[in-house]
Amino acid sequence: MNFRSLLWPLLIAALIFSVSGLLVPSLSVLLLVFAGLLFGVFINGLADFATRHTPLSYRTAFLLVVTVLLLMIGGGVYYLGAQMVQHVDELWSQLQTSLQDATERLRQYQFSKQYLPDSEQVQSMMSQQGDSAFSSLLGGLRSIGWAMTGAIVIFFIGAYAAYEPRLYCNGLIKLFPKERRGRVSDVLDQLRSALGRWIIGRVMSMTLVGILTAIGLWFLNVPLPITLGVVAALLTFIPNIGPLLAAVPQVLLALNVGTETAIYVIVFNLALQGIESYLITPMIQRHEVTLPPILTIAAQLWMGIIVGVIGIMMAAPLVVVLMVLIQMLYIRDRLGDPNPGELTSD
Repeated sequence: MNFRSLLWPLLIAALIFSVSGLLVPSLSVLLLVFAGLLFGVFINGLADFATRHTPLSYRTAFLLVVTVLLLMIGGGVYYLGAQMVQHVDELWSQLQTSLQDATERLRQYQFSKQYLPDSEQVQSMMSQQGDSAFSSLLGGLRSIGWAMTGAIVIFFIGAYAAYEPRLYCNGLIKLFPKERRGRVSDVLDQLRSALGRWIIGRVMSMTLVGILTAIGLWFLNVPLPITLGVVAALLTFIPNIGPLLAAVPQVLLALNVGTETAIYVIVFNLALQGIESYLITPMIQRHEVTLPPILTIAAQLWMGIIVGVIGIMMAAPLVVVLMVLIQMLYIRDRLGDPNPGELTSD
């Protein structure tokens, strides 16, 4: 495969898009399509598993998998949305009450009276904060709308790709010369296998972390332990950075209970990360593609700066793709090394 003939058109296209200001939007669209293809690999893997272990045909198994996923996604969105809306309202009420109580307590001290606002000023400030919160809420709803649109696009791209996977693979293979098509097919099969193993590892980690988080927060009497467990499970999809993001809402809600509870939550998250690093991750590495942590973090930071959230989420699977291409097409084909390196811990 002559990569030099492909490299220059790609560089020229990137330069044109960069000058015209379309590079970042184009990358965002490509990453959205890549996320859809990744979801398609997930659906295809579930349908293949059902086909191998049941008398169902692939099309029937595919429809069954898609139906179950739709029901799970719909139920999860409804539950999380209802819980979040209810709790945000409670938090705002508690914040108002706490601010007024703190002001009244400080008024008891003579030196603080000249610095503290009176009751009318407090109400005015809370009203202004409410207007600001309303503007922020509109911005948040706009972002949620874009996120939902992206999720719908990802779902349908994945569904179409999983419904007829060979159609798209064969179409891509035919873009290459006949003498190279066999090798391209091998590379695509290896990419699908590597991404499938990475998805299996991520799903196993997400499930275990979500269950342990919900149980731990329930014992600590933190509000919404199941909801926070689901959030932690979803954010575990992002290696390295996801667990840190998942700890933020846990600590904020724990502060509502008490400072001591918040400290316990922080300690719990540190312990959970230790369990994941030394127990969960080694246990599932036989299924998951082993990614170099430094390379993964660097890719997450770079993609996050350039593209944003979608770049952070897709950085790890893109590293998987890069590893497969380098090992198969450069180390093995170009350098002639028959053992370019195992992609898993096996």
